[in-house]
Amino acid sequence: MIPAWLAPTILLAPLGFAVLALLAPRSRPGLAHAAGAAVMAACTALAVWLAVAVVPHGAAVQGAHVPWLDLGGFVLGLGTYVDPMGAIMTVIVCLLATFVLVYNAWYMHDDEQAARFPWQFCLFVFAMLTVVLADNLFMSFVGWELVGLGSYLLIGFWSHKPAVADDADYQRLKGAGARGILEDRLSPAHAQLKAFVMNRIGDAGFLVGIGALIAAGTLAGGVREPLTWGNIALIAQGGGLPGTFLGLTGADLLTLAALGIFCGAVGKSAQFPLHTWLPDAMQGPTTASSIIHAATMVAAGVFLVARCYPFFTPDALAVVGWIGGITCLLAASIACVQWDLKAVLAYSTVSQLGLMFTALGAGAAAGGQAAGISHLFTHALFKNLLFLCAGAVIHACAGSQDLHRMGGLARRMPITAIASGLAVLAIIGAPFFSGFFSKDAVLAAALMHAEEAGGAAWGPFLLACAGSLLTAAYMVRWWIRIFAGHERDHGICHHAHDPSWYASAVLIALMPFTIMFVWSGWLGHALGAPHGEAHAHAHHSAMMVASTLLLGGAGFAIVAFLLKPGLSEVLARTLRPLHVACAELWGIDRLWDLLFVRGVGAGLGRLAALLDLGSRDRLASLEGAAPFRLRDVLSLDGVIDGIGRACGGIGRAGALLHDGRIGLYLGVAAIVGAAVLLLGVLW
Repeated sequence: MIPAWLAPTILLAPLGFAVLALLAPRSRPGLAHAAGAAVMAACTALAVWLAVAVVPHGAAVQGAHVPWLDLGGFVLGLGTYVDPMGAIMTVIVCLLATFVLVYNAWYMHDDEQAARFPWQFCLFVFAMLTVVLADNLFMSFVGWELVGLGSYLLIGFWSHKPAVADDADYQRLKGAGARGILEDRLSPAHAQLKAFVMNRIGDAGFLVGIGALIAAGTLAGGVREPLTWGNIALIAQGGGLPGTFLGLTGADLLTLAALGIFCGAVGKSAQFPLHTWLPDAMQGPTTASSIIHAATMVAAGVFLVARCYPFFTPDALAVVGWIGGITCLLAASIACVQWDLKAVLAYSTVSQLGLMFTALGAGAAAGGQAAGISHLFTHALFKNLLFLCAGAVIHACAGSQDLHRMGGLARRMPITAIASGLAVLAIIGAPFFSGFFSKDAVLAAALMHAEEAGGAAWGPFLLACAGSLLTAAYMVRWWIRIFAGHERDHGICHHAHDPSWYASAVLIALMPFTIMFVWSGWLGHALGAPHGEAHAHAHHSAMMVASTLLLGGAGFAIVAFLLKPGLSEVLARTLRPLHVACAELWGIDRLWDLLFVRGVGAGLGRLAALLDLGSRDRLASLEGAAPFRLRDVLSLDGVIDGIGRACGGIGRAGALLHDGRIGLYLGVAAIVGAAVLLLGVLW
């Protein structure tokens, strides 16, 4: 028996702490971090209790649902819903939040803004748990938007910093030949705005999907609560919905709803073409990136698509698979040539999220849903570990993030080197590591779907294979550049050392989660992964493919960056057009900037200003420097000013008649009154 208070307590405890920490004095950031870590540790314990009660049985637990707003056709409400997928995700969110708060107490020990981090971070955790534990799509959307708010605050945590073009420290420490980044537009303040805008683009699609789903529920019989997960499943099972909406019927309407929801996921999970905000979000603290932009927030899109899986039609899943495959390869190719160690991890995250969507696109029958969520869980933990290790390296190297200046740090930072090495082995899918388990499932699902559907269905599988090959290459390169070989810049490496004992303890505590045996044997069963001879054959074939890709990518990196370092430079010159395209981020960032910032954005801004305030000449007329002209009323501000000027003119004209002669006033009034009376008689 699960207590009714358990899920709401896990959900609301981080919010309660965030409010208290916001109101409390900020002079003791260490205490705020300790209190926040204690609250999240308690939530982790409760989440484990919840998972132990839910996961073995495989049944969902519906909490109390409280109606909030009756809109006639349907009712919006709040409540909790816990199934095995949600229970495991809750444990991961709370566990990683605990570790990050402990680690951040060391990472920001000398930061003047450190006391702000715990409450902003716990606000984000509350928002993420709302997405995970919500029992309906409306409540998930509320959490979805709050996740965006939490991310906005943490990306801009150091909003006082200038753009990197004007940052002397960045210019001094950046890699030689760095390119692709729009340096005049890269700052914490601009990055948080970019993330906000791009997520709003996706969320517009999300709202369209919700509207289509409400319409589908109405056509299915006027269901009053079409947004709860149970009713959504019933609507999807109906398939052929009666009636039409916007000219769409049946499965087409469900496809529209699914693509709308997926559009929101494209924004939040940084999928092509809305992926460019995530690398810029690395302007926030590394500790924030370790959970928000690697483990949880960006995974919210994957989680939501899996939650809404019942109404994802085959056509919608095909779009999901193709977008995932394209993103996987695109981001992996960019990561191969990055000089910034955090940028490598950022593009790696985008690529791995694409891999998850590739699995989801394969469909439940091929095991895609279970495979995508399995990789979400394993990736969350080893990518969190990678970011924390990256933070330790940056801290130890006096803020430098240039891979080309590091090297040989394994001797000075053994704990960090071992922890990051295990995480690298996990992400590249080495045998006996967690990524081997989950990547095998992803490729097996995509392969099985391709074999059954044929034709275009092979595309996502091949793109995922190419992305996996590059992942093995760039992640091994990442580790070699930092920890192997000799010191390339003694000035930034000679003071390097592992973080403090409690921060190192966090790295050590995360290491076991990179091992396959922690996950295999129970996770697939908990998520309902299908079994059968066809699935076993697909897994065997996928394992062979994955092993070949691993050997090829990792072997190339070892040769090119460790055994024969000059080989990488030769290849870069030989493949210069491709190398430049990857280094320039395939021009997508510049295209967005050209079209929507400098082009449409600036143009609409000028048009809006013209319609609102008018021309420069009109503004000059307000200061008396130019006369007011009739065309000035073509703007909103001009219309208002014109009305004011007209009223002023009427007042001045009236003032000419009001000269204080009472007799004249009475005479005029008598004449007007007589004229009106005569007109009435004659009429």
